Amino acid sequence: MSIKFLTWNLENFFLLATSSATTPLKPKEKVETIAKVFKDINPDIAFLTEVGGKESLDHFNEIFLNEEYEVLLKKGNSNRGIENGYLIKKTFLDKYKLIFDYKSHANKPINFLYPHEHLENKKVLNQGYRKKYHSHKMSRDLADLRFFKLEDQNKRQPIFIFLGVHLKSKLDKDGIDWQGTKRRRAEMAYTVEQVQKLKSRYHDLTPIFLTGDFNGECHQDRKDPEFVELIRVEDFLDFTEQLNLPREECFSFIGIDKARKPFGVQLDYFFLNKASSHYLIKQGCGFYRYKNDTGAIFPTPQNPGARFALPSDHYPLVTEWTEDILDIIKDS
Repeated sequence: MSIKFLTWNLENFFLLATSSATTPLKPKEKVETIAKVFKDINPDIAFLTEVGGKESLDHFNEIFLNEEYEVLLKKGNSNRGIENGYLIKKTFLDKYKLIFDYKSHANKPINFLYPHEHLENKKVLNQGYRKKYHSHKMSRDLADLRFFKLEDQNKRQPIFIFLGVHLKSKLDKDGIDWQGTKRRRAEMAYTVEQVQKLKSRYHDLTPIFLTGDFNGECHQDRKDPEFVELIRVEDFLDFTEQLNLPREECFSFIGIDKARKPFGVQLDYFFLNKASSHYLIKQGCGFYRYKNDTGAIFPTPQNPGARFALPSDHYPLVTEWTEDILDIIKDS
């Protein structure tokens, strides 16, 4: 037996019309394909981004997944209503006698202002007024999910922790932060700070996993400058690097360049330390490729239209674990 974890950007996963949602609903055929992918992968835990609110995830679980999962989603800071959420299989919790704690960081300041905001604050403070701007927060959220053994009712020592992010996109509609780099770097710095605090609090015993859509490249062959803070976490590498997976296989998104040619890029990650990576099942880890009704893998999209036909513009990231990961605290 093994344990499967899924990370997946579902791309505008709005399933129900609400008064607050302005994004069109996800086409039914794409939702049905996403459900088929779920059943094919059969994850025990899934971290999902670009979810159109808890009502959409509840609906998906009820109608398409036979209510097999616990649904966790707390509203974040997205002005588009795209949220981070988790699904946890109920049979997984029962089998291993686990309980969980889910925390949001959406209301936490990340110690970041844009340069023009710093200047404005300095100006008004010099004039004797209160500062105008206060720190920004995560553009969506840092979704903090901790698992405990059932007998640990006081939740003293998690058996593992998942930190899920969907970092600032490269969209800069206000023209204040080219490709969102400054904001994304600040969000990464805040996330690393939380990883370090958790490592210290739990005496470096509890495995900590950082996953989600980083909206940039963060691997050994190319590390965008906004992710430099990750170096502070010792021995913390993406699963593709811990397992030495071929780089040509490691893409979660297909971009289209100015010459309208496709290129694969990894935007979605699953970071962990070397000790935890010993529990990974290599043949079960990688990026899931969409299939047709006969089970054949769809070819890589060669143009924007072909990419749009996919159920999501991101491919699912899958990691598979031996059950021994649940006893890592006991064995420490």
